[in-house]
Amino acid sequence: MNFNFLSPLYLVGALGVVAPVLIHLMTRRKIKHQRFSAIYLLLQSRNRSIKQSKPNKKFLLFIRCLAITLLSLAMANPIFSISDPVNLGTQGPIAIVFILDDSYSMATQINQKSYYTRAVKALLDTNKSLPAKSTYSIVLASSPSRVLQQWTTVPEKAKNLLKSSQPSSRTTDIGAAIKKSLLLLDEIPQKNKLIYILTDRDKNGWDKKEFPPIKETTPHTFNIVDFSKMQRGINKAAVERTEVQQEFLSNSPVIKVKVKTINLSQSKPIRKLKVSLWINGKKQTEDNLDIPINSSTWTEFSFPLQGNNSINGEIRIEDDSLLKDNLRFFSYQPDRTIKTLVVDGDPNTVEHQSETFYLERALNPFTSSLSNIEPTLSTLAELPKHNLFDYSVIILCNANKLPLGYEQELEKFVLRGGALFITLGNQVDAKFYNEKLGNILPVLLKSVHQVAMNDEPFQLLIKPSKHPVLNIFEEQTLEEMKSIEFHSIYSVVAREDSKFTTPIVFSNGLPALIESTSGKGKVILFVSTIDRDWNNFPIQPTFLPWIQRWIKYSARGLDSLIQKELLVGESFDWRFSPENNKAFIVTPGGEIIAPPSVDRNIIFKNTYIPGIYQLYQNARISNSESETSLPASLPHGVEPAGSFTVNIDPKESVSIKISDEEINNLLPKENVILSSGYQKAIPNKTNKDFPLFTYFMILVVVMLLLEGWLVRKE
Repeated sequence: MNFNFLSPLYLVGALGVVAPVLIHLMTRRKIKHQRFSAIYLLLQSRNRSIKQSKPNKKFLLFIRCLAITLLSLAMANPIFSISDPVNLGTQGPIAIVFILDDSYSMATQINQKSYYTRAVKALLDTNKSLPAKSTYSIVLASSPSRVLQQWTTVPEKAKNLLKSSQPSSRTTDIGAAIKKSLLLLDEIPQKNKLIYILTDRDKNGWDKKEFPPIKETTPHTFNIVDFSKMQRGINKAAVERTEVQQEFLSNSPVIKVKVKTINLSQSKPIRKLKVSLWINGKKQTEDNLDIPINSSTWTEFSFPLQGNNSINGEIRIEDDSLLKDNLRFFSYQPDRTIKTLVVDGDPNTVEHQSETFYLERALNPFTSSLSNIEPTLSTLAELPKHNLFDYSVIILCNANKLPLGYEQELEKFVLRGGALFITLGNQVDAKFYNEKLGNILPVLLKSVHQVAMNDEPFQLLIKPSKHPVLNIFEEQTLEEMKSIEFHSIYSVVAREDSKFTTPIVFSNGLPALIESTSGKGKVILFVSTIDRDWNNFPIQPTFLPWIQRWIKYSARGLDSLIQKELLVGESFDWRFSPENNKAFIVTPGGEIIAPPSVDRNIIFKNTYIPGIYQLYQNARISNSESETSLPASLPHGVEPAGSFTVNIDPKESVSIKISDEEINNLLPKENVILSSGYQKAIPNKTNKDFPLFTYFMILVVVMLLLEGWLVRKE
């Protein structure tokens, strides 16, 4: 039987037992003092009159003492435990694998102690209770699972290792940990084997695909201890996502940070949740959010661009019981110029007859930097020489066919945040566009519509618009656009299940410009030429502001190397510049790593710490100088090459628990023991606990009724 020995009611109970006895003894003493003689004689007379009742009075005293004792025991909340064997035998050593969930949800706080701290204590306590000559090992269940302690018979072997450990920033993978545990148990000759899982039972960590096929006849027992039932605090919210972009449409460039925050509660809305923006370690601004039940909310912060220095930022929300998901990192390298690759699909030896003649001058008039656009000209043949990820916008001007396989590079560019602006013309191969660019182009090119000799040309149907590109144009400018004459245009049809908008249409209802989003990037299709072959738009005064605004609008920011966002555990791939022969990575903890490279390609896998990783490269380091993989400091002459961020996977924050039935479907039902973390379980026994509070209280009531009956009878 187990009692709460810290209960002060035990002292009350003890006094309750002793006090009536002392009072009874004092009343029987003869009082010799003269002042009490009369009272004494009266008591003596009364005692003689009720001499027959002495046995009943002693019994009454016993009942009162017993009632007080039972009440004290009831308030101590005793539990009666019955232990049953679990097919492991009551004698002999056992082999036990402890699966310890060290995912970041195990950092949830309970009275200043986390699930993980209590799980480690339970593991150590259980380890001390193992029969003699038993052996054990420890497997960590965060992804990827790994062995923390190989087989050992020394109970104290893993003590220091566990006490110094902390929950990781990874997600849970119980299935993979069980696979590893079964392999470990196959190495051991003992007959009695047990897998002991200490976890918070978050459902995201019990992926059915990761579970090994386990036969119903397996002799192994799975003891699953849930520590989440001890929770007192609430993990109410998490920062799920951030998006950073540079806004070029205004006169002074600004940085915009969009933040998605999720309410993790299934029953309560969040009122006035504090969300703050921090740049380079300093708090910039703060906002209060209201988030409905089981939903998310976007908010946006903006601040003016000061210089071109790299921006290292954080989004923070106010603390709750789980701190790890209250913070999200981002990095951004601003640029005051939009690097644009202009691909001329119809070049000409006569400069003004080239497809891109008017476009180049409109993007950067008078070769000045006033437009913030830096165009680079290229032909189709020269296209493979360019690294697409050096640019924010790529413009295909009347391009026939891309180089072999280049459509895949173009698709990657758009999906990762680049902007693709396509203009058409007589060199375009509609079949190529329809077949090769189907993953990013939302429409099919149908046919060319040409105006007959004496017919009216196609004209734009211009109306006041709220579109960011068009909303600044005054009514007079819009009227001027209506006078633009188009003699040839492409008609298009929508692809199945595609999504796009048509900000500009012709007066006959046909789309003039189509805008769509693909991945993180934008695709814009202009159905006519960008030179004077099919229209007279390039020589109109409105052409320059119109094309500049479309390029600036589409250049929301390229998800290139310096803005790459990874989740914990995802590998970082990088191909550094040809003029350099060595690269370095500085982790959030300040560790300097010189990762191995093959043909200037780096695959960095050690991304298990959230934060911002800084990149450096240097051309002056010889191969002999770069042998050390962990230099004490950055070599002389290294130059910053960018940064990338690593954040936790927000799915681990969603605390939906896996049910007993679902666990039994994944594991052999008869071999599964389910318990809570506040019970101290012994590996070879199952405890059945019966609270005795109610029974003691019933006895107290019975004693009081019996006392009343005896008093009334006398």
